[in-house]
Amino acid sequence: MAEKNLTLVTEFFLVGFADCPERALPLFLLFLFIYLITLSGNLGMITLIRVHRQLHTPMYFLLSHLSFVDICYSSVTVPQMMAVLLELGATLSYTRCAAQFFLFTFFGSIDCYLLALMAYDRYVAVCRPLLYVTVMTQKALLGSVAGAYVAGLFSASVRTVSAFTLSFCGTNEIDFIFCDLPPLLKLTCGDSSTQEMVIIVYTIFVIPACMVVILVSYLFIIVAVVRIPSAGGRAKTFSTCTSHLTAVSLFFGTLIFMYLRDNSGQSSEEDRVVAVFYTTVIPMLNPLIYSLRNKEVKEALRKALKRATIAERMADRNRSVVTDFFLIAFTGHPGWGLPLFLLFLSFYLVTLLGNAGMMVLIRRDRQLHTPMYFFLGHLSFVDMCYSSVIVPQMLAVLRARGTAISQARCAAQFFLFTFLASVDCYLLAIMAYDRYVAVCRPLLYVTAVTEKARWGLVTGAYVAGFASAFVRTVTAFTLSFCGNNEIDFIFCDLPPLLKLTCGDSSTQEVVIIAFAVFVMPACVAVVLVSYLSIIVAVLRIRSAGGRAKAFSTCTSHLTAVALFFGTLIFMYLRDNSGQSSEEDQVVSVLYTVVTPMLNPFIYSLRNKEVKEAVLKALGRSKPSGRP
Repeated sequence: MAEKNLTLVTEFFLVGFADCPERALPLFLLFLFIYLITLSGNLGMITLIRVHRQLHTPMYFLLSHLSFVDICYSSVTVPQMMAVLLELGATLSYTRCAAQFFLFTFFGSIDCYLLALMAYDRYVAVCRPLLYVTVMTQKALLGSVAGAYVAGLFSASVRTVSAFTLSFCGTNEIDFIFCDLPPLLKLTCGDSSTQEMVIIVYTIFVIPACMVVILVSYLFIIVAVVRIPSAGGRAKTFSTCTSHLTAVSLFFGTLIFMYLRDNSGQSSEEDRVVAVFYTTVIPMLNPLIYSLRNKEVKEALRKALKRATIAERMADRNRSVVTDFFLIAFTGHPGWGLPLFLLFLSFYLVTLLGNAGMMVLIRRDRQLHTPMYFFLGHLSFVDMCYSSVIVPQMLAVLRARGTAISQARCAAQFFLFTFLASVDCYLLAIMAYDRYVAVCRPLLYVTAVTEKARWGLVTGAYVAGFASAFVRTVTAFTLSFCGNNEIDFIFCDLPPLLKLTCGDSSTQEVVIIAFAVFVMPACVAVVLVSYLSIIVAVLRIRSAGGRAKAFSTCTSHLTAVALFFGTLIFMYLRDNSGQSSEEDQVVSVLYTVVTPMLNPFIYSLRNKEVKEAVLKALGRSKPSGRP
């Protein structure tokens, strides 16, 4: 009878840090920073182990799997945490919550087992050194790691099935940052003793079982180390274990505290802080612990840097180094010089007038003092700067049929171009998110997209753009350029510059790929997810007029996105081998000259509010009396 009066929960609402909204934006930026370091640190560790034969040992084989699991472990929770912080809460379907819980438990369990395997590896290395090669064979290692994954899968399946066969009713708010078992149990409307028993079994068998292996291994190691007569020998032997001991202490300490403390009452801020520590901080710290406290890893890094330096110096001895460049463009059509000069000059003037006009209009008209136009004002400012970095140089190249540019000026132009282009990407993604909240969460729009949140998002876009530009510029201009100094392009961009290098440019090409794989697709992913949600929301509107009205607020932004990302992706993902073609130059003109010019027209001609503001401004400028 009681169950008939209870409303079953089919979705959950993650509250997170909703009780302190002023912390949301700083925490979002902090978690984003930590997550990026986690990805780069662990990927770097995997690459280092893969490349250097010195690290092809059982311990580093296990460490590479630990780094891979840490990437996955962090990726399951951190993006969700950032969504919760950005929106001051996030709705999660029953299935998504179960999937997140399963993956979190799966990777968390594998982490436990891998740390136990690494302790056993240290035991064999220290206590049974003569048997190490025969015990820790490749077959044994693969079997042990496969066993860790299978055991993690079994543990996660049992816990997920046990947890999500419960009935959840009443409130659907989870006062936590992701779907974990202790906060979920507070939402149950039936007897949860079985599930609580699962927590205890997990705590008694999984975590302590791994800890027993670790403790027993280190007891034997300590006994073996104490028997070494010299103090130097003892220190040297035990130093091979300090990195692992540090990682073990951090991981198991926070995990035991989280699961063995009293979980009665509401989930406190202390719970959330501990959860943040073991889901975000520890995966970030692990590669730092193993690199800063491990002699072999530091030597491998030093060798890699030394090898790159020696190769560069050897190459420089046999080549004349280029200190300045000569930009040429459209050399196959000398008659195009003056017409193209006049055309680009007119485009540039229209770009300046259009974007400056848009900024003034947004500033003066109170009707346009909304989040969307706040972001559009910054987009117009960035487009003006973006175009000003490139077009004057293009005009000089066309007018003089080529122009010399120093390496410092080339680097400065490349940095500013990359910086402003990256900010453009981020602003378009932020504007897509703004449209998502306006269409899909209209009641939360005022509270979600506050003035503080707007400034935080825009500041984040500028900071991220600066970091991206700085990394790419430093990476590109640490190369040596030699031989021919002619750049068959209209400005200093990375693909044509790489053709003038006299050393190995594989690192720089990886940076191009990284930019294409992480920066652009990250922005495109935000745009696509936002618009998929918008399309679903619009399709639910019954009237055709309502659907057209709701979607009309997005058409300008969609057009700008298609123009910008379409040309940029084509430019960076096409084959850049051989000489820079005329096709490259035409595409670059499109995204550096035409797109910044078209944006204010797109937002004025296809936007009712902007057109009304323009008409008002023109009406005010007319004389009130008759002659």
